Amino acid sequence: MNNFKILFIILGLTFSMNLFANSTFSDDLLKRATNGDTSAQLELADVYIYGWGIEENETQAEYWATKSAESGNVKAMQWLGEGYATYAGLVGDMDPTDADEHYKKAFKWFSKGTQLNDADCMVGLANLYSNGDGVEKDTKKALELRKKAAALGNKEAMRDIAFMYEYGLGIEKNLETAKFWSEKGKI
Repeated sequence: MNNFKILFIILGLTFSMNLFANSTFSDDLLKRATNGDTSAQLELADVYIYGWGIEENETQAEYWATKSAESGNVKAMQWLGEGYATYAGLVGDMDPTDADEHYKKAFKWFSKGTQLNDADCMVGLANLYSNGDGVEKDTKKALELRKKAAALGNKEAMRDIAFMYEYGLGIEKNLETAKFWSEKGKI
């Protein structure tokens, strides 16, 4: 199985199924994507990566997701960022150079999405900073990004902030603040 495909499978079908319930290849989908519909382009990327109604094709999946992201679709930026980061995490021990290359790609797309005020991209970028994956480790920057994402209502960011305060990860331990963020982050 191609490594690029593994990274998107690892992401799980949850994100994709929530975005594109019952998505399958069709001439109409291809036509909309070809005509510049960025949502259709990202949907087509999903169709290709999972082989829904067409043979799996990782190259086409990456092509269509990139095309969508380059046209400003923040969901595609997040899709690519998560995919690249997940892949890098999987191959890190076996091929650190390849992992670093993919973390840098994840950084690129998460950064672009963050500039467009996308909370999910902010969380992805914060994770890279927290772990020093493809960037210099910077827990202050990670906390700042998580707080921005939390202000936009991102529950994952709220739970991450609670965790940072609870265990003093890069910041002073503060159980009261941890409890506050934990309560806000409940689903």
